[in-house]
Amino acid sequence: MEINGGRFYVRPLHDDDRIDDRPALSQIPLPEHLQDFSPELSRKQWEEDTRYTWAACEQTSVDMVALVVLDLEHTPATISAYCVGDPDRVLPNDPVLVRKTVADGAKEGAATVERWAKGYLGIEQITSNL
Repeated sequence: MEINGGRFYVRPLHDDDRIDDRPALSQIPLPEHLQDFSPELSRKQWEEDTRYTWAACEQTSVDMVALVVLDLEHTPATISAYCVGDPDRVLPNDPVLVRKTVADGAKEGAATVERWAKGYLGIEQITSNL
C-alpha cells in the first residue's frame, strides 16, 4: 500500500526488475531484531499482520531514503524510521522547494504512517522510536 504524505510518500519494499531496495537496506544500521530483514520477509509480515514496513521516498523519486516500520507485535504499537546513509544528506529535489534531508524523509514518512495507522487501522496508542 502506498501512502502519499506530501513531500514524501511511503511505498512497499521491492526486490524486482523495476525497483530493488536491497542495496538501500544494506546501508541502514538496523537493530538486532531486524538484522535479517528483507523485502521477502516484509511481504510475509504484512500477510501475518505482525509488522508493516515501507520505503520512504521523496515525492519525485522511487529511491528509498528511509525504512519506516510499524510493529504490531506489542501494545502499544511502535513506529520506527531508519535513514538510508547519512541522515544529514540533502536530497536532490526541485530548487524551488525547501531543501530536505534524509532525516526529514524518515520523520515525515513515519508521521505519514502514524496518521494512516490511527485513521485506517484505528490504533489509538503508538509509541515512536524516532
